[in-house]
Amino acid sequence: MDRYDVKEVMDQVHISSQMQEKIIMNIQKRMENENKSAARWNWRKMATAAAVFVLAAGVISFPVRAFVTSVVKERMESIPKEEVQEINDMVQSKPAEADVFSREYSDSEEERKKALWQEYKDGKFPENVIAQVENAEDAPEGTLCYIRSTGVFNLPAQEMTDEEILEIIDFQHKMSYAVSQGTAAQEARAEEQEKIDEAERRDRALLEEKVKAAGGISEDEAIEIARKAMEADIGEKAKELEVRIYPDLASNGWKLRLYDITDWDEYKDKGDIAYSVQFGNKEEVVDPEEFCDYHCMVNAVDGSICGAYSLSGDVGLYWDYDDIVWYEH
Repeated sequence: MDRYDVKEVMDQVHISSQMQEKIIMNIQKRMENENKSAARWNWRKMATAAAVFVLAAGVISFPVRAFVTSVVKERMESIPKEEVQEINDMVQSKPAEADVFSREYSDSEEERKKALWQEYKDGKFPENVIAQVENAEDAPEGTLCYIRSTGVFNLPAQEMTDEEILEIIDFQHKMSYAVSQGTAAQEARAEEQEKIDEAERRDRALLEEKVKAAGGISEDEAIEIARKAMEADIGEKAKELEVRIYPDLASNGWKLRLYDITDWDEYKDKGDIAYSVQFGNKEEVVDPEEFCDYHCMVNAVDGSICGAYSLSGDVGLYWDYDDIVWYEH
């Protein structure tokens, strides 16, 4: 599993610098803890980490489609379901949770592997699939193969070719993908989702109590304030935009996210709690020039604007409109 460039995506949408850093560090720690050397891969735990990250992506509302859509994803989804199930069963049946290599990569192989990881992500795939044998005694000498019973990548003694390294990378992705589709990963996602939901409801209740005690504004009032700010900022284009309400918000009866912004550098001295109001094209746009997104943070107590920005044109963001509930004003 490759390290995705999370920062590049998160910089394109509103997430506080503290939240960005926290998410990135959390992902890096998970990856580093489970992949401390090139020789060990813990597929079950890494699949769980990946599931947790995708959930986090949904919670903070940045464009997951832009993040996960790739030629690699398409390649994984093209694997026959029977093969996915077979790979998952193989991984789950092994006595250990980690895969190992019969020898360490040479310095040259290690350097080429790093470059090939990126090239693989960009669509450079091996011409063949890695050979597999059931037991070590069946492994042909001097040939790269994967030993299914022990989870060992049997590397040839000689320097591996780029093709061989790509075959390893490809099979690692397949194993990771297969495990992510299995029952264990589904249960992990459900468990993690429940934890996230519970924590979000608890935090939301505390913030709402503070807003009420301070005589603050409602969600609808925040929407109206943000709408007027948007009309002043982007003019006629504002008529084409509507408020986005995401599924996790709607399921809790909320329209807007409510944040404690006391530690957000960009909103320093602009209040303690704010509503996040997001507007966008009501219909999915094909022409990038028609794309427009407006985001406004509204102080939940006095209704002042903490900050706002808009994105338009070819900015490389593609929202999953199928999962958005539109609020009609």
